[in-house]
Amino acid sequence: MNKLFFVSALAICASANAAVAEGFYAGATLGSVELDVDDVEVQSTNLNALIGFEVNQTFAVESEFSFAVVEDEIDVDGGTVDASTNYAGIFAKASFPLSSEFSAHARLGFVNVTFEADGDGGSASADDSGVAIGAGAQYAVSPTIAIRGDATFADIDGVDLTTLTIGTVFSF
Repeated sequence: MNKLFFVSALAICASANAAVAEGFYAGATLGSVELDVDDVEVQSTNLNALIGFEVNQTFAVESEFSFAVVEDEIDVDGGTVDASTNYAGIFAKASFPLSSEFSAHARLGFVNVTFEADGDGGSASADDSGVAIGAGAQYAVSPTIAIRGDATFADIDGVDLTTLTIGTVFSF
């Protein structure tokens, strides 16, 4: 009787944990982040982390954090400045399944963008927030692993942000 109770309790706990985790996903992507301000263009290579919750097959909420791993060198008044762009955002994502493995998606969200520059004359940084839109696709290589590509765009007070990323997403 005790063995039956113990096995039943384990089965209930295991199914409860699976139900709690169902719908969550996390991923890592690598990509290009381009920031255009007037006639100055800054391009950095960024590592992105994303976490999300899939409410159903067509709607999810996700957050994304992007950190520069390779900075851009910009010529300014005869000198060079190392510049990078980082951002954090939260998005509503609408997915459109095209087959059992392949889906397209669109994103609408809010991002906070930080620009940093370091040169011989010192350093400077600026940040601003605004609305971002994006589109992408995802291919499931297994029930829990997918390859994902995204393009995200924002125009914040005349500053254009463009990101192109590719990476892996893990579903729980």
